[in-house]
Amino acid sequence: MLRRFFISIILVFSSLILLADEERLTIGVTNTPPFIIIDDGKISGLTIDLWNNISDSLNIDYDFVTTENDKVMANISEGEINISIAPMTINSGFANNTFFSQPFYITNLCVALESHYESGLVTIVKNLFSISFLKTIGLLLFINFSIGTLIWLAERNDNPAFSKKINGIVDGFWWAWVTMTTVGYGDKSPQSRKGKILATIWMLVAILIISGFTATISSELTTKRLQNNVTNIHDLHKMKVGSVEGKSADIYLNYKHIRTRQYPSVEAGVEALEKGEIDAFVDDGATLTYFFNKKERCLSKKIKLIELPNNKEYYCFMSSDPLLVNKINPYLLSFLESEQWNRLLKKYGLNE
Repeated sequence: MLRRFFISIILVFSSLILLADEERLTIGVTNTPPFIIIDDGKISGLTIDLWNNISDSLNIDYDFVTTENDKVMANISEGEINISIAPMTINSGFANNTFFSQPFYITNLCVALESHYESGLVTIVKNLFSISFLKTIGLLLFINFSIGTLIWLAERNDNPAFSKKINGIVDGFWWAWVTMTTVGYGDKSPQSRKGKILATIWMLVAILIISGFTATISSELTTKRLQNNVTNIHDLHKMKVGSVEGKSADIYLNYKHIRTRQYPSVEAGVEALEKGEIDAFVDDGATLTYFFNKKERCLSKKIKLIELPNNKEYYCFMSSDPLLVNKINPYLLSFLESEQWNRLLKKYGLNE
């Protein structure tokens, strides 16, 4: 009798296990190209192909359910989805009862900039008519006029090279300008003691002025040609930056105290960049590379992409069931080492 009871229990548990194995999983997906692409009800992308291969190996039946990126955690906790396959980066905001598979993709932060190439001649001409350059020239004229007036007052009575009349200030201005530029025509020179002392001081000061003026112009020319270059994250502080609201790049920029204009999608952000509303658009390298390469946007000459050294690991599968995640991991790691994975990366324009 007892034996039959144990056999009945074993059969019941076996039936429950079989039913559990045959249960269809609910898979949460969010529109995050190139990993998940939702277009007119059709779902494709890198992680979709990855999941299809893994689920075939595990004989898992499933249904896709579209969800919002900021609601994935709540959907998993409330049991609305069994597993999310949207790419995620782990942070402290995730619940302790959430389990991740092994990371499957590493990307960098990427900056999209308008590519403005100008020849050196064009840059020089534009700089000659810039406000800062004109202000510098105006300051030099004022200083030379002041020194010219002083040298005229010192020399007008005893030096025939400087007219005694008021128009002699022009002679003083000419001498000051020639002396500052170290041309030294010699047509006018001070003869009085006061004039020579003033001339000595002016020569020393003029050397410093010319040196500073030359350095300022050189720096200005270099800055004009490289103003759109970004070499590190700190360069973004001086630019108008755009990002996709709520994505990891947006969160990271806020953490670095970089003010951003938030856009609902990559398309909207790039459009704002083209219109000149922002100077740079920031997202992860995989997203921007796919957008410009796979989407075949004709912007290769107008937009350039600069990757910043900020590696991020993407975790593909997230669930509240640790057994399910542990079941997936061996197949995930095996697939990532296969040639088929390299073909998938190439398919979505992410191969290096």
